This record gives sequence, C-alpha cells and structure tokens, in this order.
Amino acid sequence: MKNLIFTILFFLFVKFSYANTAYISSDGVGDGYDIERPANLSELNRILTDPNIDNITLKAGTYYQTDTLFISQGVNPVKVSGEGNVIITSDYHNGSGGSSGFIVARSNISFANINFNNTRYCFRFKNYTAENVSIEHIRAHNTMSCVEFDSGILANVSNIKINELTSIAYYKAGIRINGDTPKNITISNSRIDGSTLNLDSKKDCHVAGISVSGSTKNINIHDVSISNNIGGSSNCGTYQQGDGIVVNSEVSGLSIKNVLVSNSRDADFDIKSQHTNLEQIISLSGANNRHNLKLWYSNYSCRDCYIKASKANSIQAIGSKIEFIDSVFEVSDILKVCDLRDRRGIMGSVRFSNTRQLDVQNLTAINDFIPDCI
Repeated sequence: MKNLIFTILFFLFVKFSYANTAYISSDGVGDGYDIERPANLSELNRILTDPNIDNITLKAGTYYQTDTLFISQGVNPVKVSGEGNVIITSDYHNGSGGSSGFIVARSNISFANINFNNTRYCFRFKNYTAENVSIEHIRAHNTMSCVEFDSGILANVSNIKINELTSIAYYKAGIRINGDTPKNITISNSRIDGSTLNLDSKKDCHVAGISVSGSTKNINIHDVSISNNIGGSSNCGTYQQGDGIVVNSEVSGLSIKNVLVSNSRDADFDIKSQHTNLEQIISLSGANNRHNLKLWYSNYSCRDCYIKASKANSIQAIGSKIEFIDSVFEVSDILKVCDLRDRRGIMGSVRFSNTRQLDVQNLTAINDFIPDCI
C-alpha cells in the first residue's frame, strides 16, 4: 500500500513539474507544453503570458535570427535556460549586419546557459521597465556589445545581475551601461576579452571591456578579468583608445573589487565616477599600455591593489586625490616610484599608505614601504 501511494505521488510530482515547464526548439512547430511538442523561439512571448509556466527550456540547437527578439510579455517570475549546446546566431560581423539578440522589456525573468555567436547583442535594455533580471552562464563571441543599456533609458531598470558571462572579440564593449535611471547592477565571476585576433581596423574607435556612462547608480563589479581592449586605428585619430573599465563623471556608487585588467591600449582603469570604491584590483598593463590608472576629479582609495607599472607617468591623478593602501607596486627602481605620477596637465596628489614595492629582480623580495610623493 505504501509503495502504491509513493508511486502515485511520484507521478503526480513529475506531471506537475512538466506542467510548469515549456519547451522551445530551433525547428519547433508545436505549442511548447510538452517536450515532444516544442514551440518555435518566435512563440516565446505567447508562452510567457501563461502564469502557470515558470521554466522555459531551449532545446539544444542553432537558432538563426533575422531580427532582435523583443521579450515583453508576462509578469510572473520565469527562467529561460538552454539545455545542452544552445546557440543564438545571426549575420553580425565587425560593426555590420542586422539587429539580433534579445531585448529585455519585462521584469522578473532570468536567462541561463545560452551561447550568442555573431549577434549584435546578447541582451539589450531599452526604455522599458525591467527589474529583477538575472543573466547567468552566457557565452558570447563576435558581438557589438554583449550586454547593452541604451543611453535614452528613463524607465525603471534595476536589480540586474550578470554572472558568469564570457564575452570575447566584441566590436565596442563586453558590457555597456548607460541611461539616466539604471541602478543596482552587479557584474560578477566573468571574463571579458577584446581579443587581439581582431584587426584594429575592424574595431570601434572607443573599445572597452566594461563601459559605464549616464547617471547610473550603484554598479558593483567583482571577480572579473578583462583583457585586450585595443581601440580601432582606422579613421580614429592619432590617439588610439582602449580601456579595461571606463566610467564617466555622472555615475555614482561604483564598487570594483578583485578585478584583473591587462593589455589596454590607453588605461586599465579610466574612472571619473563619484563615491568609488577600489579594492583588490590588479592592473598588469601591457606592451602598448599608456596608463595603469586614470582617476579624475574626485577622491579615491585603492586598497590591497597590485600595480604592474607600465612606464613612467602610468598613474594619472587628474584633479584628484589618490591613496594606495596596503598595496604593492611592481617597479624596477624604487627611486622612480613617485615618477609614476603623470605630472602633465591638471595634477592631483598620490599617497602611499603601508604600500610596498616588489623587486622584479627577485620576486620573493618586498622592499621597504614607499614614501609619500611630494
């Protein structure tokens, strides 16, 4: 009797679980309510209107787009996730090609386990309310910007979590955040690589791993690696651009922790934001890097940071005050540490508190504390 009851309950559980899951495939023609009757990706909004669905599974396959998919329907929390190797692809390449990717225009939705290849975007936020959105375990190659927040956003766009994103060989940026109202955005456990395999002539003039502009607030970037951001060289002027993280002056409440940046053409960190926290950042510069840090018109502290100085003038304090606390500088000659400051233009001040220099001739040796620069 007990076995019979257990069997009935098990089948009821399985039936209930399947009833809350819908299915989509690259060649689907069904209604999506059974694994054997998957719907087409174009039917996603119809399925999202069903309040009984909380999981939508994209079956393995290649989904070709001729336009962006505008995701706007439904209000109940739902997860859209790939099962196996799910690839969204289109004709985008090096700044040309049609619109493709997903436009997120609703709240309480999460996306996971999806690959984007040759699409203009992975996820784009426009002037539509989008709150409590999760983007996780996404892989992208050859996009313009994998995650894009438009400059004209006035709607409520908040509580956006980007986790385990891998974005490689983008035309403009791995992630671009803009607009007046976006806030409470977290980027974590991600790899963003502009890739030196792309020719400079095939890139935008202003390339960045992560770009934050507008009046956005409370941006938290942690446990991220960013590399190879070399701006375009064709019709881009004589000053070649390219930053690991670039943040403009109207941004406030920025936190960067445990982030490694390397091989940026201009600066690994180019930051103008207000109320900024820098902690455990690693700046490894690169062969053609101009600056490790460019910090503008505010007060900054960099705690427990590691700076492999690219050259003299590698630290720009532009009308700002910078204090390095419990940090290490990899510099060949301690007598030139203070010369790391760029003394051209509008100068600020740089202080070293409990900060040491690594002896590059003997990587096990840490020299005495660095004196403050006068």
